[in-house]
Amino acid sequence: MPITTSFHPRFTAHRAGAGGGGARRTRRVAAMSGLLAMGLACGCGGGSGGGGAGVGTSTGSGGASGAISSSGGAPAAPTHTGGAPASSGGSGDQAIGGTGGTGASSGGSGGPGPGPSGSGGTLGRGGDASVAVGSGGSGGPSGAPTGSGGKAPAGTGGSATPPGGNGGAATSGTSDPGTPPVRDTASKVPISSAPGYTVEGNYAYGPLTAQRLDIIYPPTAGPKGTQILPTVLMFHGGAWVHSYTNNYGSGKDHMSTFFDRFLAHGYLVCNAEYRVNDNTVDGAPAPAAAQDALLAAKWCWDHLDYFHGDKTKFVVTGASAGGHLALFVGMATADAMLGPTNPTDFKIAGIVDGYGPADIEAELGGVAAGWFPADLPNRLAIAKAVNPMTYVRKDIPPLICVQGSNDHTAPIGDSIRLIDMLTAAGADAMIHQVAGAGHGFTTPATAWPDAEKAMFDWLAAEGISK
Repeated sequence: MPITTSFHPRFTAHRAGAGGGGARRTRRVAAMSGLLAMGLACGCGGGSGGGGAGVGTSTGSGGASGAISSSGGAPAAPTHTGGAPASSGGSGDQAIGGTGGTGASSGGSGGPGPGPSGSGGTLGRGGDASVAVGSGGSGGPSGAPTGSGGKAPAGTGGSATPPGGNGGAATSGTSDPGTPPVRDTASKVPISSAPGYTVEGNYAYGPLTAQRLDIIYPPTAGPKGTQILPTVLMFHGGAWVHSYTNNYGSGKDHMSTFFDRFLAHGYLVCNAEYRVNDNTVDGAPAPAAAQDALLAAKWCWDHLDYFHGDKTKFVVTGASAGGHLALFVGMATADAMLGPTNPTDFKIAGIVDGYGPADIEAELGGVAAGWFPADLPNRLAIAKAVNPMTYVRKDIPPLICVQGSNDHTAPIGDSIRLIDMLTAAGADAMIHQVAGAGHGFTTPATAWPDAEKAMFDWLAAEGISK
């Protein structure tokens, strides 16, 4: 049965630990197993053609070009190869390539997206290969029949080699990226500040007051830009009880030390607010924050094409309580039953955990006490449902935990245990301990440079950076 919640008073949570000490860095990396992949293809606007599902070395063939909602293709068979080609897009529309099956199959090619004479089509997106030996689909041509347009960037998938074709966007004309999502211009939730970048504040990813997020990107990106960027969904800290409603220093507008670094490394940033147990009419105890995190992830996934975010490089991160939410969003399965969002409604490419509590059940009397009041109905069942430890298995997205070696607020020992369990299961997971740091990277002076290098070196090594 789905777990429901009711409102409860705020409880005091532990604050940051401090202290010096030695450093230890442990790396555990294991290959992620091949996943069953659906061979899908669609064109936004002009029509779509679908690909059949593929298993082993097979995928189905493509549907008819230009169909409004064609789908299917041949059933899986050992002699079929490759993903389905996408259908042609409409005038100035985007075409998206098929997805490769597991095993040795290849991603489908992006379909052509021609505009009328003199106007360029939008970016065609290549297909995804699902595992190491599959090849990424080629980017579809984007440009007018009589105009000049380069090839769109290719899609890649898994550890696909070689990647698909490369190239720029059309050099002439404009295109319609689709109907924009809705911003809540009356919202009182503070908006992120990022000088030099475009900030679109308080998109409503749900109907509740706190269910708002900001989209941040460079001037050459976004809906009207030409860049397709890796994307990060970010959650703030505050022990699941502190938010924009008080002066603790939490809330999405206080996450600049994280999102500034992702912006500098070429990411499109989705910076999310969520419900906390802060004793206000808008607050709620567990599992509300986890439910909101799933909903925010699905909203971002559904709108990545509009913002020109790369769906093959959709990363989730957070700090402290937000680090836990990043772990939960990236690791949870349909068994979580937290509704209304199923974790299978989106696909996370990588998890960057910034010192998040890794074992919620062990912290009901510690850092998680305020999120789990003693009178919370189904308290233990909810704790298990939102606990990253519950979802240890081989086929999680690649994961890195970056945490201070002296962190006692979110016990470093719990994070080490989580990574050990994941690597024993065969998952791609590692921990980087920041020398001398407690809870957060404020001190020592070397903490943030050390943490930043670990994060972005890892993202580059995993192939999920710009």
